[in-house]
Amino acid sequence: MRAITLVFSFSLCLFNCVCFCQIKTANITIARDSFGVPHIYGHTDAEAAYGLAWAHSEDDFKSIQQNLLAAKGMLGEGMGKEGLLFDYGLKFFGIDTLVDNNYERVLSNNFKKVLEGYIQGINDYAAKHPEEVLLKKSLPFTTRDMIKGSTLTLTLFAGAGMALKSIKENHIELLHQPNEVGSNSMAIAPLRTDDGKAWLLVNSHQPIEGRFAWYEAHIKSDEGWDIIGGLFPGGTTIFVGSNKNLGWAHTTNYHTFGDIYKLKHKGNKYLYDGEWKIFQTKTAHLKLKLGGIKIGVAKKIRSCEYGPVFQSSHGWYAVRFPGAMDLRATEQWFRMNKANNFKEFETALKMEAIPLFNIMYADVDGNIFYQSGCQVPLRDSTLNWHLPITANTSNYKWNRLVPYERKPRLLNPTCGYLYSCNQTPYAVSGKDCAWKESWVGIQQFNYNRGERFGELLAEVKDKFSWTDFLRIKFDKSYSKNASYARNFKTAFELDEKKYIDIADVIRKLKTWNCTGDAENKNAAVAMIMQERLQKKWKVPFAFLMIKKEPLHENDLVSALRYTKKFMLDKYGTVDLPLGDVQRMIRGKVSLPASGLREVPRAADPKLFDKTNGIWRVTGGDGYIQMNKYSKSGVEINSVNAYGASAHTESKHYTDQMEMFRREQFKTMTFNWQQIIRKAERVYKPGE
Repeated sequence: MRAITLVFSFSLCLFNCVCFCQIKTANITIARDSFGVPHIYGHTDAEAAYGLAWAHSEDDFKSIQQNLLAAKGMLGEGMGKEGLLFDYGLKFFGIDTLVDNNYERVLSNNFKKVLEGYIQGINDYAAKHPEEVLLKKSLPFTTRDMIKGSTLTLTLFAGAGMALKSIKENHIELLHQPNEVGSNSMAIAPLRTDDGKAWLLVNSHQPIEGRFAWYEAHIKSDEGWDIIGGLFPGGTTIFVGSNKNLGWAHTTNYHTFGDIYKLKHKGNKYLYDGEWKIFQTKTAHLKLKLGGIKIGVAKKIRSCEYGPVFQSSHGWYAVRFPGAMDLRATEQWFRMNKANNFKEFETALKMEAIPLFNIMYADVDGNIFYQSGCQVPLRDSTLNWHLPITANTSNYKWNRLVPYERKPRLLNPTCGYLYSCNQTPYAVSGKDCAWKESWVGIQQFNYNRGERFGELLAEVKDKFSWTDFLRIKFDKSYSKNASYARNFKTAFELDEKKYIDIADVIRKLKTWNCTGDAENKNAAVAMIMQERLQKKWKVPFAFLMIKKEPLHENDLVSALRYTKKFMLDKYGTVDLPLGDVQRMIRGKVSLPASGLREVPRAADPKLFDKTNGIWRVTGGDGYIQMNKYSKSGVEINSVNAYGASAHTESKHYTDQMEMFRREQFKTMTFNWQQIIRKAERVYKPGE
């Protein structure tokens, strides 16, 4: 066994020496602060990227590998059926071919050096820790794997994954509903803050552990890279955060990023512009882990003039999404990382390579800025774009995207504030500062988090205090005057005399203040009722607020009957605090959790302990920054839901949980001397 390990390690080291000799680990320093967060220095950007790969691998090599296995089309071998879906997506959208054909031509040489540094760090870590490798035949990983993985993930995020799901379930009309991946952000201009500084909230909602959970890091090089923020496993650069001059947040937007076409077909032909054309075909050879065995899976993939074709029992549909046509997104983030001012930051945005995400921005010059970044087809407004498209003509085959100048954006609005919580771009500032441009496919809907932020920000008539800023971010309420109140209205008007068997829980709803504090003794009834309704509808909870018809009395009564029975069975009472039912749990730590779905203090729970009726928060608020920007510098306050490490034996597995629960922050710094002086450990990769 030892001989096999030595051969395996030697092979990887030989590969790395041949391909990536420019990296000198002696030039790289990793300093772990008191929370285990890595502060990584490299003389060059590539060396800093190597250090990031090494440090992140120390904390969560498993998740990094899983994302890179998806890029190789091998995740089915590592994760079973769930992984196979990603392997299929890679082949279905042709992302592997896209990257292989365009990698050298499209990406800049200096960014390719960063990728090379990062992937050498991953491969070197694997060589030194072969016992942690999930699938040995996947090694070595390559720079193209990284780009394939990021392009696949972003394509799926930008509507393509929901498109396939909606086709399979025969609910194409639900394609543009909000999903479980939300986010909050806001920026306050110096003219509206009591200290004269620009303020920024970075508050993305993701799963709080696993392949798409936020990891915090500080990356620094002598080539101008110096930034603190969050990234996903396998990410080569910071996705949200702040450098020494500016910072930004992302929130998910829900424009119509692509189209679904219902095809007329017979045999291996489809109708297009009045002619029967032959489908192009290829076969994807996949592998699936089932228990202890791996089986081969062959899937034929057809494509037509519009794009790849998904076959279901309800028909054959082509999908066309621009996210699957561009591999430059990670380079755009790298350019955003290194921007020194708004002009340089906007130059990076004008790459228009990231297929989705709103951007909230603030800088030391006092600028605040919002843009709804996206790759959205520039569609002919005279045509009917109702999905699915059934015209089967070239009129509906778009080849251009909405240009930068037409995308929603506001710079330094006179209202003095901006906010984005996944709502429509028509409502991201005060009423007098609205954006008014329009195009086919722009997101129109709003729901509770955006509505609630708008209400709370509008209530402040003069200067904002930092207490105001914190209060708005950690608000735990549903608006009593907007979408939640409208669609759940019937629940609060039920007649106890008509439903005597659930009169007690009806009264609790009627006396509930629509707030999700952990101590609230009515919120648990509301939370379980809402979870039941979401399960019945099989949709993200936000959809229940944007659907045109309010929830029906019969559905609400059924959900409340379930809620009462569940609570009596598990707790013997319907009168207990939300925090006794909804918990933050990791390892041996279990804490009461405030928040609810789609309130600003977002908490997305799943039933974790069926015997005792305990719900565990698995998503919603995770990594948060609340920052100040001025000529004197940047002040970064951050917290993560769990901790820096994914290893159960590490003290950093849970050491931020209590701080997170109490809505408190740690202070981060760019001062390298201070970082080294206070670090709990300083070392070189491999030591």
